[in-house]
Amino acid sequence: MSLRGKWLLFKTQHSQLKQQIQQAFLQPSRQNRAVIPEKFATSIVTKERQIFGGRLLTAATGAPLPQHVLLFHGGAYTMQGIDSHRELMETLIQQANLRVTYVDYPLVPEATVDETVVFAMNAYDYLRAQYPDDQFFLMGDSAGGGLALTLLQQLAKHQEPMPAGTILVSPWTDLSMMNPDLTLAAKRDPYLTLATLKKIGFDYAGDHPVTDPVVSPIYGNFDNLGPVLLYYGTNELLAADDERLLQKLQAASGTPFQAHQMPSMLHDYILWRKLPETKQTLAEIKQFILTGEL
Repeated sequence: MSLRGKWLLFKTQHSQLKQQIQQAFLQPSRQNRAVIPEKFATSIVTKERQIFGGRLLTAATGAPLPQHVLLFHGGAYTMQGIDSHRELMETLIQQANLRVTYVDYPLVPEATVDETVVFAMNAYDYLRAQYPDDQFFLMGDSAGGGLALTLLQQLAKHQEPMPAGTILVSPWTDLSMMNPDLTLAAKRDPYLTLATLKKIGFDYAGDHPVTDPVVSPIYGNFDNLGPVLLYYGTNELLAADDERLLQKLQAASGTPFQAHQMPSMLHDYILWRKLPETKQTLAEIKQFILTGEL
């Protein structure tokens, strides 16, 4: 673990961050303007669309490579993307010349899984039609990772064209939060709490059982999903479920994968862009997208 990583862990463990995060999850603002065209570097061309009950924001240089990343942001299905998500997009665009579309999907409490997953599927179909020559990759962090995995499973189930690959960072894949190992894992996490995520999980599920694969993709089919790249930290609440996810990937056929368990890293550490571990992870992600090889 890097010195900067140790400092971040100490800082978060000795702050009011956990209480602030829970409040933000349970009382989400809809005034967030972190990922809008005006905030991007002037060298980046953006195209924004209000469509299917959500929003898509595509960003790229004037002449991007054909690789196209669909970014599903984290935020416990209640919060919009933050500055770190925009900065992540800019890094992928400026360093690898990728096209990136930010998927601003319907959120709790205004929506449930029914609206969110339908939006994700419609957005994928729409973008494939808009950019027929592009090579698509799904990428999601936290709740966005869970949604990306749900979309991937739905595409396979309905025999739709599959993306070239999928990147999951600290994905939230079991919204039931029933894994008994989570209780111990929660003590190590400096900003996620079991009770808050359990409540949000049931709100997001709506009329579905929280263990329905469309809500919690850990219970879905993992066969024939194409290549998957997985990252998670050992100091996060969801590490216990990410280990279950790893077992599902190991047992699947037609789903090659590579998993990186990041020692002492926090949940969604990739949003702390100055961490050496984040820079290493992004370098590996860019290599995967540009080559298609794990």
